[in-house]
Amino acid sequence: MKELGLRKYLLFLLLALNSVISIAQDDTLAIDLMNADEIIPRQRIYYQFTPRLYITVPHPLSNAAFKKTFVGIYEVNAGLNLGFYKNFFAGVTYKNNLLKITQKKIPNYNASMSMNSAAIKAGSDFYLNEKNTVLFSVALSAGQNSTKYSSLICKDPAKQPAITEFKSTYYEPEASFFFFTESNFAFGFIATYSIIKRTFDPYELCLNEWSAYSKNNSGPTQYLSFGFGFYYGFFTRKSS
Repeated sequence: MKELGLRKYLLFLLLALNSVISIAQDDTLAIDLMNADEIIPRQRIYYQFTPRLYITVPHPLSNAAFKKTFVGIYEVNAGLNLGFYKNFFAGVTYKNNLLKITQKKIPNYNASMSMNSAAIKAGSDFYLNEKNTVLFSVALSAGQNSTKYSSLICKDPAKQPAITEFKSTYYEPEASFFFFTESNFAFGFIATYSIIKRTFDPYELCLNEWSAYSKNNSGPTQYLSFGFGFYYGFFTRKSS
């Protein structure tokens, strides 16, 4: 009986030892995989086509009259880029945005400024970290802007604003950081600086009747937008 009990005890020890060894091997494998992930970077991939979508908020900067009058509500920017040489790309982009006059700007006055813009774009992508999971992108867009004002009012009912809409060329440098969650999908942050080649003039909009403006508030209409964006790539063009 004592011999049988000893055998059971030895069998238990062998099973326990086997379990400990198995756990240790699993832990070693996990550590090896973790180290391998640290050592072996993700492939540096450039895609033939990269659709990108940005959702940002405009912040008027200049001229001074424009900054004094409007507050940005939203801007949606969608585009498609085509890789053509190493990490360089060219593409097209379309964006829509809205700015409004709030109570803090002009009390009891509700007007808006909506823009639709289409442009061509050229830029370049750069991988930043050793694992190739962070992409930095810079680009310059140039195109046509169409702006429309809504609910502009002159205090004299017989008078109308000199303009309610216009078209102009615009330029827009941009910079963005993307963080890959999949091999061809990333999300990140975007900043753009829009320069519309038309002076914002509050006098031709009857805004001077509602608030004080200086005649020196001249210059191109400019605003900074920042927010978040999405990157998607398909048709691998280059890997390294």
